[in-house]
Amino acid sequence: MQLLQEMGKAQLYLGHYCCRKAIEVLNSLPPQHYETGWVLTTLGKAHFELAEYSQAITLFEEVRRLEPHRLQGMEYYSTALWHLQKEVALSTLAQELTDFDIKSPQTWCAAGNCFSLQKEHETAIKYLQRAVQVDENFSYAHTLLGHEYVMTEEMDKAMTCFRNAIRIDPRHYNAWYGVGMIYYKQEKFQLAEVHYRKALAINPQSSVLMCHIGVVRLNSL
Repeated sequence: MQLLQEMGKAQLYLGHYCCRKAIEVLNSLPPQHYETGWVLTTLGKAHFELAEYSQAITLFEEVRRLEPHRLQGMEYYSTALWHLQKEVALSTLAQELTDFDIKSPQTWCAAGNCFSLQKEHETAIKYLQRAVQVDENFSYAHTLLGHEYVMTEEMDKAMTCFRNAIRIDPRHYNAWYGVGMIYYKQEKFQLAEVHYRKALAINPQSSVLMCHIGVVRLNSL
């Protein structure tokens, strides 16, 4: 019961984006429980949310070694690889997931990220559309698809994707940020700030969101 309580506490902290507290709790677990797919995936997600992509990648790599068939969290692993421009590792991950399960949204998210990194945005869109098809309630896939539409300047389609993600998960702050980003690009600075602040209310620890709010306020002066 003590173990379950600690794991639940870590999940609660992560759900409120208190990532440092979640990491502290998980790092205090006994080795036999720490070295499991669930704990390492949760730790990887916490570091990912802190934009500590190298640490996240190290943890997700260990997850792949311990539980190669685990799909949970692989969407964040692939995005961390995307951020650090690790094209070979991302391509390998996408291929391995495709060989294992083509009916998983995580598989298609990884493939979409892979083509996005290669600047093949039209192909990335096709794969992320597939992710949405296999699981229409997978909010992260809608958000990634929205970002790809932004890259191809299809703002109406991007807005639809971000709003779909918010409909599925109102606490998906990345989608609120996406809507704000579109408004910013359209120079609708007041609307951009409103949506950035909605994202920040969900994830108040995000320095990236704080910076975007600062930029949009400067532009609205």
